[in-house]
Amino acid sequence: MNRTSRRPARPAGERMPAAFCLEYAAFRELHLDWYLRYAYVRTGDWPRATHCVEAAFDALSAGWATVLRSACPAARAWQLLRDQAGERTTCTEGHSWSIHCLLRDAQADTVLLHHRLNLSIKQTAGLMGIDDHAVRALLRSAERALEAFPPCVTPRLHASCSAPAHDSDLRTPVSDSHDSKSVMRPR
Repeated sequence: MNRTSRRPARPAGERMPAAFCLEYAAFRELHLDWYLRYAYVRTGDWPRATHCVEAAFDALSAGWATVLRSACPAARAWQLLRDQAGERTTCTEGHSWSIHCLLRDAQADTVLLHHRLNLSIKQTAGLMGIDDHAVRALLRSAERALEAFPPCVTPRLHASCSAPAHDSDLRTPVSDSHDSKSVMRPR
């Protein structure tokens, strides 16, 4: 199946203006690496993570003009990514990062980004499209929620939160394709 057949069709006559294409390309370039890392931790599999991110960007591209008119394009894009990751993730025993099985999505996302991917509060907020205070509040509420679970439920999570993610685990594979949308590189 080629890439164009997966894209949602635009209503007749609706075309993204060239300026919006440039803004979309810049947004994609800015967020692609972190979106892939997030999706990989959520799914535990690079092909699923890649499909997840591509689906989110395809949906974002299809409604880019509307997204730009929203209060916060980054928040809308993050919701699309979170939804795609949720569809491709199962809460099963042995899953490498099961925090989304225990916490609300926003709480789990902040913990994943801040503790597992070692993003600062400001970077986490910018990626999710929320303010710094919201990230701090979500982290505090996640910590309280995790404390309510018995230690036998959360031991791997606590170990993962205290140890930084290994770069080799989160390095994106380099695609053989010359399509600029699918080229992924380590950062």
